[in-house]
Amino acid sequence: MIADLTIKVCGVTRAADAAMLRGYGADFLGVNVWPGSPRCLAAAARPALLREIPPDRRVAVTVNPTAEECRALLAEGFAIVQAHFDPTLKECNPAALARVTGADRLWLAPKLVDGAAFPTELLTFSTTFVHDAHAKDAFGGTGRTGDWTRFQGLLSAYPKHHWVLAGGLGPANVAAAAQAGARFLDLNSGVESTPGLKSAEKMAEVYEVLLKSRQS
Repeated sequence: MIADLTIKVCGVTRAADAAMLRGYGADFLGVNVWPGSPRCLAAAARPALLREIPPDRRVAVTVNPTAEECRALLAEGFAIVQAHFDPTLKECNPAALARVTGADRLWLAPKLVDGAAFPTELLTFSTTFVHDAHAKDAFGGTGRTGDWTRFQGLLSAYPKHHWVLAGGLGPANVAAAAQAGARFLDLNSGVESTPGLKSAEKMAEVYEVLLKSRQS
């Protein structure tokens, strides 16, 4: 935690980065297990990384997972499955995933174009939602910022759920995100030197910026 903000860093690939990020206040660390991501970490490499992450803070980040894949990820040692999916395509069944994980261990990240209404039927299946920027041919990690107006509306309308703001967050805009009401930030490309390699300098800058913003 930095000040009173919960922090997740996604796309972690190295044990040294995991230790560094935890030192700078990251609460949750996301490991991308989807083969379509440039940050995907192969199964054989994951045990060494997971040993550097507290068991209850390990997030498996994937796209359109099946219930069986969720079960396998939990058995592998992940505490949480973060599922990215396009709700208009019906390629993912959040209800089936929730039956395996439970609502507390499933973080849903529906892919929505800016301005689109949030599919409120999803609220039954999870307590935590990742609000990411939309990109036509990608699922997260694009460096783009998303629809903060919709995010603020969801925070206000459904305060009993946890709303995680993702999409292009880094030293230049994390203070603005906090001022916009976000209390749970998801960092990725904004604290990298190259995809999958996290920058201690950028993470230190995020740490300093957030501390100063909360003190002012």
